[in-house]
Amino acid sequence: MAGMLKGEIVTLAKRNEGEKMTVAELMHYNFDKIFIELDPVKREAMMRTTYTEDCVWIHPGGRLVGIAAVNDAASEIRKHIPEYRFAVIGDIHTMHNVGICRWGSGLPGQPFRYTGTDVLEERDGRVAVFYTFIDSGTAPVSSKE
Repeated sequence: MAGMLKGEIVTLAKRNEGEKMTVAELMHYNFDKIFIELDPVKREAMMRTTYTEDCVWIHPGGRLVGIAAVNDAASEIRKHIPEYRFAVIGDIHTMHNVGICRWGSGLPGQPFRYTGTDVLEERDGRVAVFYTFIDSGTAPVSSKE
């Protein structure tokens, strides 16, 4: 189930002060909290605790550097498809400070509209670099399709 890791929902509130998130926890948090948050101010605050200042997001539309750029792109995504959700499909595989997972996105309770793979590199318990590959369908421009 999305948002679950070893039977527990991963949230920063459950982390001890100063305790770093694992790669798998960062990936779940990215899907379950950050990229579904509609309020850009709240999203940026969450990103400031889980992303490096110089983070990089490489995706089919380009390459973004820094929290502000990633937050702006996430705001555009949420503006066009606010009710879409993301779900991790299967396991998150990790090696050292890198994780990879398959995911799907679409309206809650309906088949995925598109799927993909994310690769995330962690540095000091934060997202440093992540890559998004979209492998089926086309990311919607509007949820009113």
